[in-house]
Order: sequence, then C-alpha cells, then structure tokens
Amino acid sequence: MKKLIFIGLVSIFGIGTSFAQLHKDEVQLAQAIWGVEKRSIVTDFMNFTKEEAIVFWPIYDDYQTEAKKLGEERINTISDYTNNVGNLSNEKADEIAIKILKNNAAVDKLQAKYYNKFKKAVTPIRAAQFMQLDIYLQTMMRAELQSSLPLIGEIDKKAK
Repeated sequence: MKKLIFIGLVSIFGIGTSFAQLHKDEVQLAQAIWGVEKRSIVTDFMNFTKEEAIVFWPIYDDYQTEAKKLGEERINTISDYTNNVGNLSNEKADEIAIKILKNNAAVDKLQAKYYNKFKKAVTPIRAAQFMQLDIYLQTMMRAELQSSLPLIGEIDKKAK
C-alpha cells in the first residue's frame, strides 16, 4: 500500500519538478488528480460498510474542500520560496517561514476539527484509522515536495 501511494505521488507531481515551473492551472490539475487518487486510496484502505460510507463521505468532502485551500496556500508559499531562494533576504525568509508554520498549524487544527466530526459519524477507531492514513499521505506529500526544493544557501554553495 505504501509503495502504491508513493508511486501515485511521484506520477502526479513528478520527481524533480520545480514549483517555480508549475503554473496555477497545472497546480489545480495536480490537486484534482490527487483528490481522485486520494479518495480511491481512502476507499481501498478504509473498506467502509454501506452505513459508514453514507455518513463518512459527506464529511470527507467538506474536509477536502477546506484542506484544498490550505494546500493552495502551501503551494503558493513554496512557489514564493523557489522564486526568491537565490536572493533571499532576512525579511523574505522570515515571511516564508512564518507562512509555512501558520499553514502547518492550520492543517493540524483542521484535522482536529474533522477528527471530532468523523468519530461522531463512524467510531473513534475508524476516525483514528482515517486520520492515521491522512497524516501519512500528507507526510509523504510533504516529503516529496521538500525533496525537490533547494535548501537555503544550497544555491550559493553550488555557484562557488
């Protein structure tokens, strides 16, 4: 299962794809494809009963709508970083770091909010099972994205 998820992430975003090279339409397309892929992964992993599916999916759709907005904010911040990494000032670095930290906190808050909704709809165990999968997928996504970004100062070292 984990290998399948990783292959899906790589096929959607591509290894070595720079966010500076992605256009807004491409980001939206990648998000749409990922949304379909993620729903399929959740379906396969959770193996819902009919009763669970009836109450789970409307909550999931609301969750994904809110999560997508946070994902767009993250992508925009990463794009800002890639566009400025070669001449990053203290002020810009601080701005970007704060945006990422706030985005991380907003994602955590969103997950907590929806965990409470999911556990009422299904059971705490099933809600925790979904959240574990969701956090795993987000961690994989972040790791894939992070691996394509240059570290601060890395470009300067290569130029010397």
